[in-house]
Amino acid sequence: MILEKLIVENFRQFRGRQEIVFSDIRDRNVTLIHAENGFGKTALLNALLWGFYGHDGLTPDVAHKERIIHEGTAAKAKDPEQTTATVTIRFQHEGVKYTLTRSLSLAVQLVDPKKTLITLEVLRDGQTLTERMPQAKIQSMMPDGISQFLFFNGERIDHLAMEESAPQVTDAIQQMLGLKLLRSAIEDLKHQNVRGKLRTELRDCTSDEKAALLDEQTRVDEQITQLGEKKSLTQQNLAAIDDDIQKVSAKLEANRVAHELQAKRESLEKQQRQLSEREAAISKRLGQLVAEDGYTLFSDGLVQRGREIMARLRAENKIPARVLNSFLYELLERGRCICTRHLTDGTEERKAVEELLTIAGDQHFNNAVGALDNAIGVIEGVLQRTRENLQETNRERLKIREELVTIGETLEDIHQKLGSKEDEEVHKLEDTRHKLQLQRDEAITELGRIDAKRQELAARREALREQIQRLEDNEEAAKRAQRRLDAVEESVALLESILAFEIEDMRPILNDEINSHFKKIIDRGYWAELSEDFVLSIRKSVAVQEGTDDQVLDVAQSTGQRQVTSLVFIASLVSLARRRGEIPTIIKGLTGAEYPMVMDSPFGQLSTRFREGVARWVPDLAPQVVIFASSTQYEGAVANVLRQSKRIGKRYYLSYHGPHLQPDARQELIIEGRHLEQYFESPEEYTEIIEVDA
Repeated sequence: MILEKLIVENFRQFRGRQEIVFSDIRDRNVTLIHAENGFGKTALLNALLWGFYGHDGLTPDVAHKERIIHEGTAAKAKDPEQTTATVTIRFQHEGVKYTLTRSLSLAVQLVDPKKTLITLEVLRDGQTLTERMPQAKIQSMMPDGISQFLFFNGERIDHLAMEESAPQVTDAIQQMLGLKLLRSAIEDLKHQNVRGKLRTELRDCTSDEKAALLDEQTRVDEQITQLGEKKSLTQQNLAAIDDDIQKVSAKLEANRVAHELQAKRESLEKQQRQLSEREAAISKRLGQLVAEDGYTLFSDGLVQRGREIMARLRAENKIPARVLNSFLYELLERGRCICTRHLTDGTEERKAVEELLTIAGDQHFNNAVGALDNAIGVIEGVLQRTRENLQETNRERLKIREELVTIGETLEDIHQKLGSKEDEEVHKLEDTRHKLQLQRDEAITELGRIDAKRQELAARREALREQIQRLEDNEEAAKRAQRRLDAVEESVALLESILAFEIEDMRPILNDEINSHFKKIIDRGYWAELSEDFVLSIRKSVAVQEGTDDQVLDVAQSTGQRQVTSLVFIASLVSLARRRGEIPTIIKGLTGAEYPMVMDSPFGQLSTRFREGVARWVPDLAPQVVIFASSTQYEGAVANVLRQSKRIGKRYYLSYHGPHLQPDARQELIIEGRHLEQYFESPEEYTEIIEVDA
């Protein structure tokens, strides 16, 4: 998909008709839009999402989602039927040109703002055709499940590099790489219309015992489905709570009375998150260490017993063996000694060799003793190393926990100080923030409960399935129904296995892609990796001691590093989606698909070094890249790198008209030495899109 043009009319703060023509030249594939905070970056990003997906496509940080039409225009409207907000997107997909138009009248907005009017026109062979099912066509070209990876706020994607986002990362892989087909097939087979219907048929013609088990299995499946829906809703609530906390925190930091304490709290909470991630990584490392080498910690008695056996055998002169019985048997069989004397039966020479067999060592015994001696040495070495690693890792974990306790106490002290301020605004904001924090804790706890319950129900469901299969049916109808149900269950299990194998096979390919992108930004000897649990992480090698392999550790990531890691993951998915048809797979007939990437503030939380690396790499993220950037994010390293790259094909800026300038926004925009006014005082608030020379 290549975006050609966006036209917005009375959408949010864009009054009247405004448009952007996107650069579609491959060598100059970046469209850069300068926009201060509060000028309309988020609104413009959401114009694209609303155009493609309607109300459900709007991002969580959009306030008052029910107000799509420009408020000033809506307030002055004389005819609600004729006053509309419209978004038009012209784009190409697989060589075909499309024009998508979505609109909402004021009359409908007042009743149901989700009810929009959508048309999709197709230009083919010189004719314009209208799609009968426009939304379904959009979904087939660009499913809404992947929209969050193509249109996103760069400052809010760092969560992808957190452990709790592993399910979302797995789902993203399925969505972008065409594996959602398998997931859909699995869900269809599990649905009441298929598995449920077959169970009902079996229940009607089987024994009372099996019918009861089938009823329970149906109830368990329903509970699992309900818990899945509850988890999804809780995750959405958690994301909304996090957004609300950020907004309240921003207001506290902007308040003169609370600024210093809030800034300190932000810094401490950042440290707290980093330490918590380090503690989780250490706990994971401890678990792996115990799983692999923990047995050695219980081997002291075994090692001591082995050493005693070895000492006794040496005292008895059984080791080392002076001569092996296999050697003597060979001499006797050959009938000739090593001194060339004949060993004929009855001779003194043969008798002398036969007497040696009474003190000779057994070959197998000798091998076993050697293996035991070697095994004892290995176990002793691993035991010592395991003890040292456990002690060191535990010390590190205890130190982190002490730091977390100290930070927690300091944060509580800040909360008390802010809560007791005489300033009424600060008092209310702190009270709101505290309530939101409690809601957040409750949501996280609820997610833990849901996951535990789902695991319990999944185990019960498997036990029921095994019980049902063991029960024999007498009637042919029941046997036939059981065979059909078994076939569905086996198909589900097979498809789930195939899906798991496909994702696992994709992981090393995706890891190569991720690491390739990551090294273009960071060159510290670190590498980016998608773990077996589908957690995005930055890793490094650490020398433990001479003669042993280096230890691979997870790097505790800052917010900026998590943002870079998440960007790299998204870019890797987009890259693999483009060449999907070249990747070997069980599923046949999959083809590559190109997608644009539209990023709001991709440089926001990055250090200067990271900004430079991302700016150098960002034009290669996708065939077409659209960037929204404020003055502070763009100036300096980003401006220099993008200017030198000569990849900017189109450039715009947002001009804001309103009664007040935002606190952190600049009135004037400086581009390549040119001074452009981007704020104009006005009683009515609206934004204009203005093109400048790229």
